Amino acid sequence: MKIAFVSYECPPEAGGGIGTYVAQAARMMAARGHRVEIFAGSADRTGRDEWPDGVVVHRVAAADRRTFPAKIARVIAERNQVVSFDVIEGPDYMAEAGETRKLIPDVPFVVKLHTSLLMVKQIEAEVIGPVRRLQARWQAFRRGQPPEWSPRHPVAVKEMHEVRTADRIASPSRSIGERVVAEWEADAGRVDFFPYPFEPAAEYLAIPPGGESQVVTFVGRLEMRKGVINLARAIPRVLRACPKAKFWFVGGMLGSPTPGVSMQEYLQRMLRKQAASVEFLGRRPPESLPEILAQSAVTVFPSLWESFGYVCLEAMAAGRAVIGSRNCGLAELLDGGRLGRVVDPRSPADLAAKIVELLHDARLRAELGAAARERVLSAYAPDTVGPQQEASYERAVAVRQPIPMPLEAQREAQR
Repeated sequence: MKIAFVSYECPPEAGGGIGTYVAQAARMMAARGHRVEIFAGSADRTGRDEWPDGVVVHRVAAADRRTFPAKIARVIAERNQVVSFDVIEGPDYMAEAGETRKLIPDVPFVVKLHTSLLMVKQIEAEVIGPVRRLQARWQAFRRGQPPEWSPRHPVAVKEMHEVRTADRIASPSRSIGERVVAEWEADAGRVDFFPYPFEPAAEYLAIPPGGESQVVTFVGRLEMRKGVINLARAIPRVLRACPKAKFWFVGGMLGSPTPGVSMQEYLQRMLRKQAASVEFLGRRPPESLPEILAQSAVTVFPSLWESFGYVCLEAMAAGRAVIGSRNCGLAELLDGGRLGRVVDPRSPADLAAKIVELLHDARLRAELGAAARERVLSAYAPDTVGPQQEASYERAVAVRQPIPMPLEAQREAQR
């Protein structure tokens, strides 16, 4: 099968969960004998690379991610004349394959659910409070558009259209798949549920399960959706019960509920009295993460919403005790709490109680870490996920549902 992945994110130039998935999935499918090409973005470079495993990566310079769909569509259309792709996969986020589908509507299309920009903005609107929401509504009105958290916003309309008209909808968790069916009226019969593939590096597997320190680590972008504000609210409670605990925040940062204030600065203001127990390590290269996890006793992922969670799998592979949010994809990774602890991410008290429980019980941490690692190596291995992904592509080809060709393209074809 000849497979084209469309994604602005693709390592090493653009990180993030979507990019991590695309790299893992592309290598998995190439190893299974398929021809795989990735069509990605770059801040400043246009060109072509070939990875050692045979995956070809085409990049277009698109410093503004909003320009990527139109730019990459022309590249894919030209390449399709040479390759004749059997299937194209693109993300729900910003409908990045939407322009490609207009140019080559006859190629079967699978949309991969991650977390749409609409969902991200809806969560941020919840966090920023009524005053900021009112200000954002006014600013959007002056631009002549609905606010970004509205389903009527132009990007949201494209995202929902992408999902509703895809030949198959590939969902990495029940949480995100059932949500788009309920909220976006997607066809439940076209949803395929199977996880992202994950093959952990040997450095993760060399770490003994458990951990003897009192370090609690968060890994991910410091942004509102990741639940870091409620984690900060939980820290004073934890320190009253575990005075020797240390908290590490690992990752880059986005904005906070206060305009002009970065999330790191916002959290530091919240935690002035606890500053001696909190350290912000910033964005670190992926190869440094095993060492950071090896020094951690507990890892915390209190996202207000997460469709899946590669950093959670990395912590599980490292044999760490993991705390994740309930009612989203993280709870599924943790098997509802059998492989870690699940919490209400909006409850600092619940979060603090789970952290304290694990800091006080080294044996429990080791047991949970060992069970979590075993699950990672079985449920998310390429040999497990690969056949499921192939089956989804095959169903897309079999139940082809082409979108109407644009009028301009129809006229061009008739000339």
